Formats: sequence, C-alpha cells, structure tokens
Amino acid sequence: MSINKTRSSTIYLNELITNIPVRRKIVDHNDRDKFEWNQWQSATKAINNIEVSPKEKHIRNLILGTFRLEGSRLFWSMMIRINIESHPIICWKFCYVIHRLLRDGHKNVIRDSILLTSYFDQLSKYWSCIQQNYGLLSYHYCNLIISKLKFHERNLMFTGNLTINEHNDIRCLFNNNFNSYFQLCIELFNYMEEILNLAQIIFKSLDQSRLNSMTTTGQCRLNPLIICIQDSSLLYDYIVKVLFKLHENLSVGDTLQNHRQKLFDQFQRLKSFYAQSSTLPYFRNLIKIPILPENPPNFNVKESLANYQTPMAIVNTSASDSSQMIQDLLIDISDDTKSTSIATLSDNLLENETIYNRSQNIVDFDQELLQVNKVQQNRSEIDDLHRMIAMKDAELIAERNHRLQIEEQLRYQLNNQQSIEEIYALDNKTNSNEKFNKLFDTYNQLHEEHIVVLHREGEIKKQFENLNQQYIQLKEDYQKKENEYNQNYQKFNNDIMQLRQTNDELQDRIQILTNERNDYQSITITTNERIKEIELSKQSFEERLKELENDKSCLHNDKFNFEQKLKETEGERRDLFDQNREQEENLIDLIHEKEVLEQKVIDLEETIREWARKFIDIADKQKLIQVNHENFLKNLKRQYKYKV
Repeated sequence: MSINKTRSSTIYLNELITNIPVRRKIVDHNDRDKFEWNQWQSATKAINNIEVSPKEKHIRNLILGTFRLEGSRLFWSMMIRINIESHPIICWKFCYVIHRLLRDGHKNVIRDSILLTSYFDQLSKYWSCIQQNYGLLSYHYCNLIISKLKFHERNLMFTGNLTINEHNDIRCLFNNNFNSYFQLCIELFNYMEEILNLAQIIFKSLDQSRLNSMTTTGQCRLNPLIICIQDSSLLYDYIVKVLFKLHENLSVGDTLQNHRQKLFDQFQRLKSFYAQSSTLPYFRNLIKIPILPENPPNFNVKESLANYQTPMAIVNTSASDSSQMIQDLLIDISDDTKSTSIATLSDNLLENETIYNRSQNIVDFDQELLQVNKVQQNRSEIDDLHRMIAMKDAELIAERNHRLQIEEQLRYQLNNQQSIEEIYALDNKTNSNEKFNKLFDTYNQLHEEHIVVLHREGEIKKQFENLNQQYIQLKEDYQKKENEYNQNYQKFNNDIMQLRQTNDELQDRIQILTNERNDYQSITITTNERIKEIELSKQSFEERLKELENDKSCLHNDKFNFEQKLKETEGERRDLFDQNREQEENLIDLIHEKEVLEQKVIDLEETIREWARKFIDIADKQKLIQVNHENFLKNLKRQYKYKV
C-alpha cells in the first residue's frame, strides 16, 4: 500500500468523524488528559499487528469509555492515528473491537458508526484484493460490520446486542403489518448470511494453516466467533418466529417458498457452524453453544410453534474477571492509602480525616463487591434453571408424543373392534367369546397405561408450572439485582474516578510537604552560609542569565533552521521512499529478466553440447572417409601397376 493511499484514507476518515457529535465533555483538564491517555493505551494494546486475541480488560475499558462520553467520538478520533489500513491483522482486530463496542457499548455507538458505513465499505474494497490469510478475513469481517450497521439503520428498535424489549417478542413488533415482517425477514436472512460467511472463512483458514484453537494465533482468529454465536442464535430465533407469524396470516402456497428454502439452507450451515465450534476446546469454558434440532420447524403445522425451543447461547461469565477488575482498582486505592500515612508527619488533621473517609469508602466498595458476587451467583442459578426447564420441556414433549401414540392405538382398536368380532364370529363362533375377552383385556391394559400416562403428564405439568413460577420469580429478582448492580457499578466507577483524583491531589500535597520539610531542615543548618554565597554569586548569576538569554535566542534560531531542514528532509524522505519503491520494482523486473537469460544460457549450452557431439561425429566420419579414400587410392595404384 502506498503512502498516498494511506494519507487519503486517513483524511477521508477524518472528514467523516467531524459528523459525529460531541455529547459529553470532561471539564477538568487533568482528568480529561488522564482519561484520554488511558483510552489510548487500551486502544493501542487491543488493536495492533501482534497475532494474539485482544485482552478483555482493554476492550472493557473502551466500552466504559463510550458510556462515560455517551458516544464513540474519542474512539474514532484515536483510530486515525492507528492507521488501520497498514496491516491486515490490525484491521482484523479493529473489526472485532468495533463489533464489541456496537454490541456492548453505549447505544449512541451505533448511531455514530452508521455515519461511517462508507468507511467500512472502503476497507472492504481495499482488503478484497488480498485473497489469503488476514486480508480475506478482514474483507469478510468488514462486510459483516456493514450488514450490521445497515440492519440497525433500517431497524432502530433493535439494540446493539439484538434485543428488542423486556420480553424480546418479535411477533408483537409490527402488530399486523405483514409487509414490514416480510421485509424484516429478508434483512434478518442477509445479516445471518454474513455471519455464516465469516464463520466459514475462519474455519477454512484454520484448516489451511493447520492451527490449533489453543494457540494464540488460532485464538486470534476464533475470538470473533463468540459474538457470531450469540448473534446467530438470536437471528435464527427471530427468523423462525417471523416465519410462523407470516404463515399464520398469509395464504399457504408459493408465496413463502423462497423464505422456507432460504431458512433450510441457513439452518444446515448454522448447524454445521455450531457442530464445528463445539469440537474446539477453546469454546468450552467461554460459551455454551446452542444445540439445534435435526430439522427446521414445519411452518405448515401450527403445533410446531408450541414444540419449538428457542436456542440459547450462554456466555460463561467468570466472577473472577469482574472481581479482578474491581480488585485492581482497589489495589491502587489501598496503595495510595498507605502512601498517605506519610502525611501524618505534618500533623495535618484535615488530611487524616480525608484518609479515614477514603478507608470507609473502600469498606463500602468491598460490600458492593460482595453484592456483585451475589449477582454472578444468581446468574449461574438462572442458567441452571434454564437448562432444567429445557430438560423438562423435552420430557414433556416425549410424554405427550407417547400419549398421542397410545390414544391413536386405542382409537384404532375401538374403531375396528366390531369388525374384528364379526370376522371371528363368522370364522369360529365357539372361540369368539374367548378372543373378545383377550381383546377386552388388551383394551383394559392399554386404558390403564393411558391413565398412567395422563397422571404422569399432569405431574410434569405441575412441575413445569412450579419451575416456570420459580423462573419468573428468579428473573424478576435477577432484573432487580442487575439494575442495582448497574446503578452501584456506575456509582462505584464515578467514586473510583473521584477517589483517584483526590488521591492524586493528596500525593501532590504529600510531595510538597515532604519537600518543604526537607528544605526547612537544610535551610536551618545552612542559612548563614547560603546568604553569603547568594550575595557573592548574584553577579555571576546575572551574567549567566544574560548568557543563557543569548543562548536561548541562538537555540531558537537553530530550532527554526532545524525545523526547516526537517521539513526538507521529510520531503526528501518521501521522494526517496517513492524512488526506493520504483527501484524495488525495477529490481524485480531485472531479476525476472536475469532468470529468463539464465534459462536461455542453459538452452544455448545444451545446443552447443549438441553441436559439439554432431561435430565430433562428423569429424569421425571425415576420418573414416579419408581412410577409405586412401585405401581406395592404394588399391587403384596396385591395380594400375598390375595392369602395366
């Protein structure tokens, strides 16, 4: 990639970023500088050309930054300096980070990124020329981001993580506007298609490179599939429910045949995607991959909706991650608390009171940390309850199918009982009573089995209702805990920032007091000597000051000349870079010509050897002819003498 291309794309991105509004500013200058530096560190550590997956703490910090500024203006401003087009791995990791921000960041991140859809289109076209390794991966990932942004642009009711409302029921989205449902189904298909294409190309690249999922290089490629599994499970659920909605209200025929065929094709690819992912050890501790049935639902049968089970992709949230994040913050605060003990030497009661208040805040944060752990435990219990409900649903469906089979057998037996009796009466009247009794016993046995099945079904229904009530109660408790957790976490984050700011001020104050104390001790010892030295050196300092002012003016002139030379050198460097690139291309051409000439030399040497062999053969033949000629002359001479 040339410098001109990089510069033009950077300018193009810079022009687009100016359209993103600044919604919130940090007033304090020091706090703003510290926050921006922290965001820059996380961005550069998460997006680089090292083939390892980005660390979660860096991405989490960028996500928190979008909530603090209520948008992604700062993030996109940093992307100008990172130069995304310079390396395919950088673009790959950038796409993963922006995908995470779109899904988990502030809701305004999607609105900001929609304005930059043309930039992703430019990136996609740029990497489409490199059909191997991360160039091809970045091309497909850019297409997925474009598809996601266009989907959210047309459907603003969807959040970044593809949820709709509290119940997440897509069938109540447009009421009875079936044209909207029809168009939404097409857009869901397109979104799912890009996810499946990306997953397919990732697995293909792993097979070609023979990479292991437990290596850093393999995990760098597999990391985005966690988000793809989460999104694809929701998209599949939405597609199925929308198709059920359309089949319930539209006439059955060829109208939805293309939709059913499209779902069948994507169902097979999605099932293969989940099967491949479940075999990789990397995903076992990170996410619970959904299990799809053998075949997609039959939309022409209304009972299929009742038997349909929503696939759930559950991410295994580790409590150690969140506790480690909070513990890292608390370590900094506790260390600062230890450093503030030095201030007790100054006998400042105000600072002691501040230290006490901060220690109390740390105790409060420990209590909030316990609440966070309780929320994590509630989440794990809810996940277990989900799995239990799924198992009970499967048992209930099996019992229901078994009951239907028994009822069908009973109907068949009852409908044909009279005809069977007539046949037996005609064949053998004497055995009719005995056969009827056997048949009646069989009927009684089936009837008893049917009653047992009905009792079992009633018990399972009661268990299911109890579990459902427990699930609803746990869901409400979980929602309350989650709201409390979010509020406490936001408050906790704000308090952390305030405490850090207070800590910095206290550290500066401690340093000042320590310096003042040391200076005071040294001054009390050397005051008289310093006064004499100051009076004697006053003149020398004034002269030195004049010299420094002269040196300053000279340095200023030198700096100006240096900047001019630097600009000239920069221009020369660019020219040399272009010349070097042309020379490299010429060198490649010369090498190619050299190879052609070497091949021609080899061909000429082979031709020379062939001509040499022919020359030797001709020389041998000439010698033979000469010998024959001499012998012939000798014979003629002998014959002539003889005749004479």
